[in-house]
Amino acid sequence: MYSFTAAVSLALSSFHAFHPRLAQLARRVFDEDHYDSELRPGKQGIGRCIFVMPDLTPWILHSYHGQPDEIATMAHELGHAIHCMLAAHHNILHWLSSLPLAETASTFAELLLIDHLLAQNPDPDIRQMLLFKQLDDAYATIMRQGWFTLFEQAAHDAIRDGATVATLGDLYLENLHEQFGTTVETPDDFRYEWVAISHFFSMPFYVYAFGQLLAFALYEQYQREGEPFKERYLALLAAGGSAAPMALLAQVGVDVTDANFWQGGFDVLARLVVQLEGMAATAE
Repeated sequence: MYSFTAAVSLALSSFHAFHPRLAQLARRVFDEDHYDSELRPGKQGIGRCIFVMPDLTPWILHSYHGQPDEIATMAHELGHAIHCMLAAHHNILHWLSSLPLAETASTFAELLLIDHLLAQNPDPDIRQMLLFKQLDDAYATIMRQGWFTLFEQAAHDAIRDGATVATLGDLYLENLHEQFGTTVETPDDFRYEWVAISHFFSMPFYVYAFGQLLAFALYEQYQREGEPFKERYLALLAAGGSAAPMALLAQVGVDVTDANFWQGGFDVLARLVVQLEGMAATAE
């Protein structure tokens, strides 16, 4: 268990180790009492960063229980806040990033925190839990949401041809069977899971999968390049939504059409798998 004060200290320390500017902006959220961590009956449990205007410090909603993975949630939401504060010099139309880049700063901040925690904490159970969470989240986001997009494409095509709800359920179940094969049992009831996935309705073709793998690939560049990477990364966040994603990434030397760049993101995940497998072997 980590006290809230300890969690804040860990998050700010991990940011400061990368660049003092990140820690300075994150601290502003706490200094202005814009971080609601209190546990209250009826309060929404999910972490959320709320942006209002460029000149206002974002608010963060988070029910903090003291678990290590919740420090990662704290870092994630603070990453969102840092992103919009770095871009606050833009007008309101160009301030917030476009959806493909919206999870860049949050996921990158989470990776900074996880590496910081892993370096400091000798407890094998906590280290194993943190690594497993990273890999579990990566699959749920990078892989599973890619399959979500394939379903959306098929569903939109079918709807144009007059598909019924039952037809869409068949398409979704077929998607699950192809995705998981024989490794995961997918009961027939799951044919209607798509009805409960809000992104299909509120943000069609949600691109979190792109955003998370982008953050992993950028993190691999950081680990490889060190100091020269940092100013380019801050420039990317400070650009907000002032240009299209490919144009902004090109300005900081990233070619998203280069398969080697994306492979860097998977290389980060591969190293996490190796670490986790090593811990599991040691435990046996």
